[in-house]
Amino acid sequence: MFNRLIARTGFLPRPGDDISIFVLAPFGVSLALILAAFVALFFAFGFWWPYWRVGDMDIWMVYQAFLLNDGLAQEYFDHPGYLSIISLHYWLALLKSAGLIAVDRLSLLPPAADIAASQSAWMKATQAARLLSLGYACLFIVVFGLLLRRLLHDWRIAVLAAFVLAFSSGVLMEGRIVRTELIPAAFAYSALLLCLIAGDLRRPVRLAAIGVASLLATLALINKVQFLFLLLTFAPIVYFCAPSRPAATDRDDMPLPICALLCAAALALIYLASPLIVAGFADPAASARRVATFATRFPLYQAFAVLWVLGWSVALGVKWRSRPRAIVSALGCIGGGVSLGLLSLSGAAPGNIAVVFNPLEQMIGFIPYAETPGAPPPSFLRLMVDSGLLLLARLTFVLSTSARSTVFLGWFVLAGIVYAWRSGARNVAAQAALMFVAVCAVDFVGAFRGLKLEYFIITDPLLIVAAAWLLAKAPSLRRHRLVRPVGVLLFGAMIAVGVAEPVKHSFKRDVPLDFCRPYYHYTSRIERFSFCPP
Repeated sequence: MFNRLIARTGFLPRPGDDISIFVLAPFGVSLALILAAFVALFFAFGFWWPYWRVGDMDIWMVYQAFLLNDGLAQEYFDHPGYLSIISLHYWLALLKSAGLIAVDRLSLLPPAADIAASQSAWMKATQAARLLSLGYACLFIVVFGLLLRRLLHDWRIAVLAAFVLAFSSGVLMEGRIVRTELIPAAFAYSALLLCLIAGDLRRPVRLAAIGVASLLATLALINKVQFLFLLLTFAPIVYFCAPSRPAATDRDDMPLPICALLCAAALALIYLASPLIVAGFADPAASARRVATFATRFPLYQAFAVLWVLGWSVALGVKWRSRPRAIVSALGCIGGGVSLGLLSLSGAAPGNIAVVFNPLEQMIGFIPYAETPGAPPPSFLRLMVDSGLLLLARLTFVLSTSARSTVFLGWFVLAGIVYAWRSGARNVAAQAALMFVAVCAVDFVGAFRGLKLEYFIITDPLLIVAAAWLLAKAPSLRRHRLVRPVGVLLFGAMIAVGVAEPVKHSFKRDVPLDFCRPYYHYTSRIERFSFCPP
């Protein structure tokens, strides 16, 4: 009787479904257990680190929040990290008003000579910022699992995907430090999954999902311009992976009044965002960099990006045999969502706006050879070859080891693609292969800067989606006799490699002496930190 009761709750694996052995509880309980393990690891390895342990970017981001709480302008425009800084600014102000921290702004910082008080103020503010990152990471894991469950209609695969995401190196590290990649990763992949789900929704809900996805994608780009390349891969992925036919209601024509209303709303939002668009493209410094880089003032790649997304969107409408009004309505939702996202920049400094609208010029300035003045820069072809070789070496893990735990998942995806192709599920294999190629393409760009740990979170979730897609769409794969032993090895290796980086940081002893230069570039109003030698 006891076994029967447990079986009804879903704790026992289903006969013949080999992946169920890895799922020990129902969906909600499994997510809670994953989050509990994630939070426990956070407090064991991360929360108590000295505030300077990961100075890049913990100190930078807390400093920016201190500036905003003092009514000063943001100074950090590299990414530009706008949403991360704004949210941290309000979070510290909230904790200060509740009496949980004593310092939330620059003017309240103790003098540098009072080392103990200065260290305490920075430490408490940084710990508060880490708690905010923990909240973002937990929300990302939950939303990722929920959307995958809705997309794949299999809660067990969704649980496994959420587990892999939680123990991926990028999320494990970014959930305990203050970085600009965490928020856009959550936004970008929520947008992708919403677009993939949209084909199964009725038209009003589908249009809302498209609008929300466009908004989230724009917010992702606003916070981290490096997500541009990832977002561009989403359009073909949605086209080839979306259902071949949408909901039955799509065969009816869109009512003209509703179409006109959606287009009018989109045009109104575009009009409201137009001053920001003009300011972003007409910024003198950005315009000069565009001329120096591309020998033209016309925004070439920005126009290409817009046409790329609109072209794939129209192609999907044609594939679904949607009527013209339905396609126009969907394009209106895309334009409205993007414009609404851009309006979040209304209170931003001009530097933020310019970076968002000219991301490639900003990123080119961070290629390593540009950081060593005086040295002859290598040719672009040499950079591409070096980046390609680094990417291939990282994929093997043997030729170039790294802290990336999902490299083993990549091996599983490659094997799954071959198996699905040979077993007759060629469409599924092609779709997973497209996702894997997109991961490699974006990682190739990241390899220009050494494919650092901070960039893993940009593509790891897409690799997880590809693995989940194979398991859900090729049922024979998850019942293969090797799935259980391979799964045990895969999860074991991922946990070991993923947790290794936080553990290693807990025992580091090196101090970020770069910050000890008086009035350092990224903390230009701080003369001295408590960890600096006299």
